[in-house]
Amino acid sequence: MTESVPKSSDGAGSAAEAAQTHFASGLRAAQLGHLDQAAKEFEEAAWLDPEDAEVQFNLGTSYLSMGLFEQALINLSNAVRLRPDMPDAWGNRAVAHAALGEDGKSQADIDEAERRGGNRAGLETVIDYVKTRRKPKKA
Repeated sequence: MTESVPKSSDGAGSAAEAAQTHFASGLRAAQLGHLDQAAKEFEEAAWLDPEDAEVQFNLGTSYLSMGLFEQALINLSNAVRLRPDMPDAWGNRAVAHAALGEDGKSQADIDEAERRGGNRAGLETVIDYVKTRRKPKKA
């Protein structure tokens, strides 16, 4: 059961409630594989509550899954700024960096994810695959 957010006279309570409603809808859409719809719901939640690390993480992860790596980096960077103890955010950001050919930044994020409890071997396996799929850099 979730805790009810009290409504304040400035409308902050209702905005937080609305953000959580969009977040929950985004999670349902993501679970069903509807990434476009999930991203739209997470975007709305982020607009209403930009300081929610879980929202930023899930929005970034949706973008990552859709191949929108630059946007994924923005939201995953927000997630690690808001909640630096989140190893999955560091790991997903490492994947986004790898997809963009930013191998040094990817390695730094792998190191940070591991330091915070993430699975280095699992991340390296994913990143090795991503490197085989990325487009060659333009000369």
